[in-house]
Amino acid sequence: MVQELLPLLPKELGTLALVLSIVGAIAGVGLWLVGARFSRSLITLLLVSAGGWIGLLIPHWFNLPVDDWAPALGLAILLGASGFFIHRFWVGVGLGIVLAGWAAVLTWVFCNGDIFWSWPTINWHTQPKDYLLSVWRNLPSQVQHVMPAASGVGAFIGLITALVWSRIAAVILYSLVGVSLIVGFGLCVVNLQRPEWIGMIPANTLSQSVTLLGMVAFGALVQWRIAPGKKPKQQAKPMPMETY
Repeated sequence: MVQELLPLLPKELGTLALVLSIVGAIAGVGLWLVGARFSRSLITLLLVSAGGWIGLLIPHWFNLPVDDWAPALGLAILLGASGFFIHRFWVGVGLGIVLAGWAAVLTWVFCNGDIFWSWPTINWHTQPKDYLLSVWRNLPSQVQHVMPAASGVGAFIGLITALVWSRIAAVILYSLVGVSLIVGFGLCVVNLQRPEWIGMIPANTLSQSVTLLGMVAFGALVQWRIAPGKKPKQQAKPMPMETY
């Protein structure tokens, strides 16, 4: 499994890529073990940042004669408030996205047919939409056929899980995100600094799968113990009887 992902990793991107990979792996450890404890704050902060960034781009996308900061501030407040008050919904969205991403990775591992593939060339003038479209067109045909359905099923399962079992969804979400960051950025660090260590990773797909699932389960169990749960309902105290 890991060996199929190695061609997708950066090899010579300089010191900045190494530093970012180390920071990403450390952040992954934090999310893996304690992310669910701060879920509402993290989601609110993430949505505020996303709302501000998207709001800055809206006037350019639609050629609106307004100042960039007006939609940025409004969208940041709107999304931030939604992240705080409808936290369960956004946990479902996040879990759906993560499961869709894992489904896409598994689709690549099992359906790429050992085809050599590399990222399309990118430069400062490349638009994100055009680049993503180029990535999709360059994927093997079998991957293009399977990936949308697999990712769609993963997204649906994540959303339904959050709506039915919100606390379970939260601990699974942050455990999956943490493991993804640890493995992804950890492999980048090794690939940039000590590529010979990659040969020490067992090539057996079953062993790698069991290890990853074990890490996800361990992180979920740790977070289940520390994640905030529902407060027990307090029974109303009986009113004292008046004496006459």
